[in-house]
Amino acid sequence: MEKEKLKALIKRYEDVHIFALRQVSSIVAEKLPENMTMEQYNVLRSLKQRGKCRSSELADICGVNRSAITAMVARLVAKNYVKRVQDEQDRRSIWLTTTSKGDEVYEQGEGAIEQMVASYLQELDDEEVETFIHTYEKITTIIKRMHGEEQL
Repeated sequence: MEKEKLKALIKRYEDVHIFALRQVSSIVAEKLPENMTMEQYNVLRSLKQRGKCRSSELADICGVNRSAITAMVARLVAKNYVKRVQDEQDRRSIWLTTTSKGDEVYEQGEGAIEQMVASYLQELDDEEVETFIHTYEKITTIIKRMHGEEQL
């Protein structure tokens, strides 16, 4: 592909991608409790989807360093969205899991995302939706392969 055309396509992609991310974040943030940031919601969401895990695993899933995840988890624990559970076999090991309050916040956020995305996808015909999702999945596969990431 010619360099100028590639540059123009990259610019279009960036514009669309950034706009979509901002819109999703804004709509979801409206549904979250006032004391929760989008970063905290993303950590809560990752934990809820993964299930019980250790802090280091959660940091890897979220793509942040361990000190950052420790601070975010501490805030979520203080707000009673996440709890730490001591491993019964190894008392030094701590598991993280969501609380019922955290589960409620997760459901609110997911409901907002689902409602928003559904409203957008309904504007496309079935073939356009399949092409869009297939292309996104393909890009995700390429990114994982190029960066050696198991999870994004």
